[in-house]
Amino acid sequence: MRLILLFPLFAPLLTINALAQAVPAPATPTKTGPAQAVPGFSTASMDLTANPCLDFYQYACGTWIANTPIPADQSSWDTFGDLADRNRAILRGILDKASANDPKRSAVEQKIGDFYVSCMNEPAIGKLGTKPLAPELNRIDAIQSKDAILDVLVRLHLLGVEVFFNFSSEPDARNSTQMIAGVDQGGLGLPDRDYYLKDDPKSVKLRQQYVAHVQKMLELAGESTAQAAAHAQAVLRIETDLAKGSLDLVSRRDPNQIYHKMSVPELAALSPSFDWPKYFAALGTPSFTDLDVSVPDFIKALNAVLTNTSVADLKAYLRWHLLHSEAPLLPKAFVAENFSFYIQTLTGAKQLQPRWERCVKITDADLGFALGQKYVEQAFPPDAKARVLTMVREIETMLGDDLQSLDWMTPATRQQALVKLRAVADKVGYPDKWRDYSSVKIVRGQAVANDERATEFEVHRQLSKIGQPVDRAEWDATPPTVNAYYDPQHNDINFPAGILQPPFFDNRMDAAVNYGAIGSIMGHELTHGFDDEGRQFDAQGNLRNWWTPEDEKEFEKRAECFIKEYSAFTPVDDVHLNGKLTLGENTADNGGIRLAFMALMKSLEGKSQVKIDGFTPQQRFFLAWGQAWCENVRPEMARLWAQTDPHSPGRDRVNGVLGNMPEFREAFACHEGQPMVHAPACRVW
Repeated sequence: MRLILLFPLFAPLLTINALAQAVPAPATPTKTGPAQAVPGFSTASMDLTANPCLDFYQYACGTWIANTPIPADQSSWDTFGDLADRNRAILRGILDKASANDPKRSAVEQKIGDFYVSCMNEPAIGKLGTKPLAPELNRIDAIQSKDAILDVLVRLHLLGVEVFFNFSSEPDARNSTQMIAGVDQGGLGLPDRDYYLKDDPKSVKLRQQYVAHVQKMLELAGESTAQAAAHAQAVLRIETDLAKGSLDLVSRRDPNQIYHKMSVPELAALSPSFDWPKYFAALGTPSFTDLDVSVPDFIKALNAVLTNTSVADLKAYLRWHLLHSEAPLLPKAFVAENFSFYIQTLTGAKQLQPRWERCVKITDADLGFALGQKYVEQAFPPDAKARVLTMVREIETMLGDDLQSLDWMTPATRQQALVKLRAVADKVGYPDKWRDYSSVKIVRGQAVANDERATEFEVHRQLSKIGQPVDRAEWDATPPTVNAYYDPQHNDINFPAGILQPPFFDNRMDAAVNYGAIGSIMGHELTHGFDDEGRQFDAQGNLRNWWTPEDEKEFEKRAECFIKEYSAFTPVDDVHLNGKLTLGENTADNGGIRLAFMALMKSLEGKSQVKIDGFTPQQRFFLAWGQAWCENVRPEMARLWAQTDPHSPGRDRVNGVLGNMPEFREAFACHEGQPMVHAPACRVW
């Protein structure tokens, strides 16, 4: 299942304000300054010397950009990062309190508190060294033949170590009511297949740095320099061969290219060197006869790797990935080396994040719906759900109006689109039923073992779904998450409590600002159901073409306009955006803001439109959209995003969208020939 996320993380004014008033806004210390009131939309962030018709992003965010340095431990900084930082401060308070060894703690508090305090105990972790990994390292060292690799692989997969391939459960793309088994490409240590295959100087240098990093990690685990050097080269060879069989990111955006339902014997025929039935039995999966083999060519490449690679090299590969997976919970030397390559080299951050921040993130990753339960008690009370849903449904009404008015869509397709829209499920804040972690054993002082047990619980939980009905009430993002997503196979839009905070929801602000910020995000997620990927799924979440050939051509013609437009943007150096990779997000951005603007204008009908701070409601709407994406990014991170992220960077999200909107042109009196008036103006929805 692929979630379509907002980034790489709604009604009348009374409703917006009522919800925002439920959210506390204390003075909060931030990474970029001292304690202050919760930041949000502000004309002080603007560069009033800039011309909004030449570069609206600079106009909306220029002063913020100039006055907001990137924290040393970050590769970028934006409004999402700032909100996530404030959410982590709330989570830290919860975890500090839960960490007290108090017999009166609830079961939830015991688990999250002891998990967190174990992670925070750096001296104890240092004394243990790699001893917590000894059982797995010994299993790897004991491998004498390729037949013995399977049992070790099973154990590593249960611990969440991504070696060779990925295997789990997923909704059947053509029968969305049923969960099936799914095997997919994986096993790489670099961000994407292209990092192994490109031969430009930067890519070559990065691979050299990667090999040096792998060597250093193996040395820290006890290998000699010569052994580690040879094994690091072996890791690169294995991963390069796996990368050659992997599907590229653009191709993976087409759901038809990553769905191939096969029988187990058909899978086995693709890779006779691997005993798939034995693997499934050892994992303890429910019995099944068919599964989704996302990338058949990758399974063939995997077979070649297992056939042609020596046992010694395969063991080195397994050892490396185990160390890499658990590096954040190992002694300081491992943490520092992991930071040096994966954070400093790849993203440009200059400094390691404080231990507490890293431990909050790990706790959220492993026990997120236990931690999230305590988070929503403080930050998102139950009555907020109903208030948010009012605004979401208003945005949905606007999409219905838009679908009815499109002159390029035939009645047959329009009817199917309306059926799908009416079937969209709205999930807000947190799940109705909390995940049960009672079987997860969390022991104070066992940082690595706690992580392993929590991970194994989740792996088994996912595998147990095979052959079961799809649970449409389940959440994938934890409540504190500062992000939102659309799930095409569930046909639902999801807004965790973490993003339903200022500056996106702000009771201090007028309706125009709230529509421009959170309203556009709501519209963005809803539009994902009708972007180039989401449109291929029907109202029930089945991969089915419900478009007439005529309408399909009309959609693709309009989508091609976005591809050309965004491919011309260069976020860093000579690196262009990939308009095909970012097509879905660009479509959602352009459609989502239009829906939110329609909702704002409807809410203003019959009301006097008073200027605030010298700006009309329409102008404040667009300024709020612009300031939602204010960001500073290090060049390394900008390059990484341009190659791997399906989202456009902040400047291009803002200027790319607004340049396509006649409503923006009218609001700021821009004229043809200026950069913020695109010709042609692209539009799908």
